[in-house]
Amino acid sequence: MILLSGTIGVAFNTLWIYTFGFAKYDVAAELGISEPELKYTARELIAYFNNTHQEYFDISVAYEDGYVGSLYSQAEKEHMKDVKGLLWLDYYICLAATAYVILYMVCLWIWSRQGVIAEVALGVWRGGLLALGILSVIGLIAVASFDMFFVKFHEIFFPQGNWSFSHDNHMVMMFPDGFWSDVALLVWLTGMALGALVAGIGWLVLSYTHRRECAKELI
Repeated sequence: MILLSGTIGVAFNTLWIYTFGFAKYDVAAELGISEPELKYTARELIAYFNNTHQEYFDISVAYEDGYVGSLYSQAEKEHMKDVKGLLWLDYYICLAATAYVILYMVCLWIWSRQGVIAEVALGVWRGGLLALGILSVIGLIAVASFDMFFVKFHEIFFPQGNWSFSHDNHMVMMFPDGFWSDVALLVWLTGMALGALVAGIGWLVLSYTHRRECAKELI
């Protein structure tokens, strides 16, 4: 849970992911605003996601034709509010999972001092493998049909139905389908790499403790 939720949380707060996607899909030209203005918007969006006191992402931008006005409509602001709520749910899941791991290790250390390292290593190994398994299933589903996966995701997490917008909508122009498929791939690859790393560390520690126990028995 830490690996999955943590990777998603970091992705939403990484500016270069936004700027890379904006450059790849020529978002500045699509919206009719300058690249510095678009980068400023991305910074403000990240700040909005982490500001619990700001209800709506209400930002005005200077368009290249000289017009200054709001970037998003009220419907788009409502959707961004829901996205923010979902992101904070991700934060809480990561925080709860981290607190559980710390509490588990402390309790294990207090009540079971013998073999505590091996017990933790076993949990780490299994957790890494579980993350790899879950991400593999998600990856197979997404590869089979990303469009279907994208729609089902929104139907589950945005049941109120305020996530469907036309292609000339500013939010869709700012974050096209290709942007989200790229981000999903990046999150998936990062999660897989972290899962493999965690599982590998757990396996190495388990192997070390097992060899040490065998050596003690021989002595």
